[in-house]
Amino acid sequence: MPWLFEDRKRYGLVILDYTVISNHIHLLLADDGARNAIPDSIKLIAGRTGQEFNQRKKRKGEFWEDRCHATAIENAEHLF
Repeated sequence: MPWLFEDRKRYGLVILDYTVISNHIHLLLADDGARNAIPDSIKLIAGRTGQEFNQRKKRKGEFWEDRCHATAIENAEHLF
């Protein structure tokens, strides 16, 4: 996931943890709340992943559709 590390540099994203599974990913991210780092990063990652997949499979159209889900973790208790 080279884009994840590009996002870290570009947006100041803090990568707490990630897991790559064959058909999806899990990200645990943090930001300072002032720069929209997480939404901007997800937009970049999702766009580039979809483009790469479509190019590799020689297809067009939506890649993620409505399968993407995000949950904001507000505090440590919620995380645990």
